[in-house]
Amino acid sequence: MALPNELLHALPKEGEWIPYEEYWSTGICLQCPSGCGLRIRSVNHWPVKLEGIKDYPINRGRLCPKGQAGLQVLYDPDRIRHPLRRKGKRGHGDWERISWDEAIRIVTQRLKELRKKGNSHQLMFWGGRYRGHMSELITRFMEVYGSPNHLGNPNRGSEGILKGHLFTMGIREFLSIHWEEVNYVLSFGASLLEASRSSMINLRGYGLLRRGRPGIRGKLVQVEPRFSITASKADQWVPIEPGADGALALGMAHWIIKEKRYDQDFVSHHTFGFDDWKDSSGKDHIGFKTLVLKEYSPKQVSKITEIPEDKIIQIAREFSSHGPSVAISGRGVGMQTNGTYTQMAIDSLNALVGSFDRRGGLLLQRKPPFKSWPSYQKDAVGEKGLSQPRIDGAGQLPFPFAGEVPFQLPERIGKGDPYPIDTLLLYYTNPLFSLPESETFRAALEKIPFIVSFSPFMDETTNLADLVLPDETYLERWQDDHPEPGPGFPMVGLRSPTLSKPLYDVRNTGDVLIEIARGLGGAVGKSFPWKDFQETLRETIKGIFSSKRGSIRTNDFDEFWKSMIEAGGWWDDVYPFGEWRKKFNTPSGRFEFYSQIMERGLSELSKKVSKGLDSILKELKIEAKGDQAFLPHFEKPRSAGDEKEYPFHLIHYKLMTTAEGRGGNQPFLQEIFGSHLKERWDSWVEIHPET
Repeated sequence: MALPNELLHALPKEGEWIPYEEYWSTGICLQCPSGCGLRIRSVNHWPVKLEGIKDYPINRGRLCPKGQAGLQVLYDPDRIRHPLRRKGKRGHGDWERISWDEAIRIVTQRLKELRKKGNSHQLMFWGGRYRGHMSELITRFMEVYGSPNHLGNPNRGSEGILKGHLFTMGIREFLSIHWEEVNYVLSFGASLLEASRSSMINLRGYGLLRRGRPGIRGKLVQVEPRFSITASKADQWVPIEPGADGALALGMAHWIIKEKRYDQDFVSHHTFGFDDWKDSSGKDHIGFKTLVLKEYSPKQVSKITEIPEDKIIQIAREFSSHGPSVAISGRGVGMQTNGTYTQMAIDSLNALVGSFDRRGGLLLQRKPPFKSWPSYQKDAVGEKGLSQPRIDGAGQLPFPFAGEVPFQLPERIGKGDPYPIDTLLLYYTNPLFSLPESETFRAALEKIPFIVSFSPFMDETTNLADLVLPDETYLERWQDDHPEPGPGFPMVGLRSPTLSKPLYDVRNTGDVLIEIARGLGGAVGKSFPWKDFQETLRETIKGIFSSKRGSIRTNDFDEFWKSMIEAGGWWDDVYPFGEWRKKFNTPSGRFEFYSQIMERGLSELSKKVSKGLDSILKELKIEAKGDQAFLPHFEKPRSAGDEKEYPFHLIHYKLMTTAEGRGGNQPFLQEIFGSHLKERWDSWVEIHPET
């Protein structure tokens, strides 16, 4: 680990003893989405050690390898230390240092000119690791400026999972397990003991499942093609044909329904579309029960999954008999072309046993009582810009339900379809590294006249920027953090600067956006009445203070704020079970086996584009017709190549050391990268011995 010159000069010479001052502060880790609480030990004002906060709900004093390595983010010798402007040819690494005043003036002037021409929609913001209200700040900026082209990080590996939740429950969020009382966990590829959301909660939960209750030992069944670390620690590993998870879930549902082992009270009072039904016009519709009993017997499903029929029945019997039970999924489910329907099938298993929002079941994360920011008024330029179609084609055929479609960007930006992008702002994202076909992305980015990166590091995409406004690291800035999934009950973490000032001439991107907004003036400037991002957080937290709930209670807000900093956040560890009507945000207010959200959305689209529903389904490459399209069902995953020419499946997996690749520039993590295979500082391929 390379240390700043100031710190090196502060170190004692050999044999010399100098007095030192030690103190501890708190923060929130940002090495992965879990958001663990940090205790930071500093000596003579320099952070030297990271530990977990003992009472913090996510990690309870523990910290994984990534969290321990966090100091290597702060002290990384490759950090960008001040604003940079490109001098030479784009991508050649020829930079000059400029002041923050000049950098902000350049960006502000360009955005002013773009609005003046009536082309605000030609601004694109591409972000990645959003946490807390930073996402809301950026969304506010783009909306009032007048551009629909805000791309965040859509959890690309889990998008099918989130869409499955949306169509069955009307929510777009991850669920967590009530580990304290669950008895049976059926995991469809979830890397519970490696790098799942949230790793620390799940690792502690696994311990509770095994030894947390005297006389009770819960069971873990792992369904996935690869013998993972989680599979090795499970009671039962069930190898499955890649992409066939949905068929297994439906085969289990067949047996559970046929044998009447489902929770009839929950299904009757809290679900929609289980039985056949009539709509308001008198039209008949088939229900989930009819479809599953007809199409998905264990015998039929065995042929699809390559799992013996008796094993399917065994798992179904245990799942419906040894509750509380939960069925969960991993990103392998969501990354298939059939991922949404697979997740709908898995969600349906949970509905059959009534595991949602109950003790020992699945928890739906409650939100803290934040104070809302002031409303804002868009001007005519903003309204016009927002009315334009998105550059990535999201919300249109063939992606009517997608929030964003990044893989369409190279072609659409390259062709200027439906219009050219003039300015691109990049925040915590590196698409040239993280997305496939990097050369096509590079060619598209070359077509954009002006690129600004807020990256703290010179990555592949930042190297193509025209201007770099380096962000502070997570140990240097103010930021709130909302873990998802978290412990279920409301909580918020609070990052506060560990140092009195950043190591280098860098700034919080939230502060920079607020300053740019003020410089733009007009409707944009009025929408950002705060001095800096810390002020937005204080305003937001006042809602929690006023609620008089949770872990911190005082009548003075400044004292409340100070206590939050010392604790690393706020939480209210009371979870109200059984509030299904409040959480199922569907037209029926229930869990929907038959997705009215999907049906209504496609019906409206059908009218809008003057195409029949079957034509729409075909364009979406959905094989099912009629009611079956809106019910959980199995469709074979599509492959990009000919299966005879490409018979093998490539399965990539996450490790606790680097997850999706984050931390690849941290030596501590590279040293233990592939510890399970005794590999380090390199990647590898695992091949089945029968291949």
